[in-house]
Amino acid sequence: MQTLPDVCRSSDILLDVDISCKSQLFDYAARQFGQRHALNAQTLQTALLAREHTGSTALGHGLALPHARIPGLAETHALFLRLARALPFDAPDGEPVYSLLLLLLPHDARETHLQLLAAAARMFAERPFRESLAGCGHPEQVFRLFQLWADPDAGNDPHFLLDSNRYFLDTEASLRPDYSIRRKVVARF
Repeated sequence: MQTLPDVCRSSDILLDVDISCKSQLFDYAARQFGQRHALNAQTLQTALLAREHTGSTALGHGLALPHARIPGLAETHALFLRLARALPFDAPDGEPVYSLLLLLLPHDARETHLQLLAAAARMFAERPFRESLAGCGHPEQVFRLFQLWADPDAGNDPHFLLDSNRYFLDTEASLRPDYSIRRKVVARF
């Protein structure tokens, strides 16, 4: 299974990006993806906007996971953006978004798509991760944080569920054998 550090390298992490609205955000992200991976920026922007129109990709806590499956795309691409100013994003908690992980996935890679989104949602659901992410001042620090929190064995977690009707709710916790806490995460993709 691909993990977040596999698809989002330190060169794919941009901090303090000056964006003033959602449409500008998706235009900027599409141009970044287009330049980095020789893709058609207009096609990417259209796909990201179409996905966002089906329902907000904001997770809450100032985070969002905009994503789109792109026909003809050979591999998954990611871009992490931390904004200079938070944007309204119709988040479940009503908070504006300041950090975004944007994913472009091959159209026929549904299982990979779900696994990668679920792993990212699970990571962002954890308060210690969010606090550490907010404290990162350089893309390399963010990348190391992604490496530290990536869990390639997420399928082994009996408390992780996929639900087609909502993003995550951090409502239940259980004790793992090593006495660490594992949260039940419900995700919509």
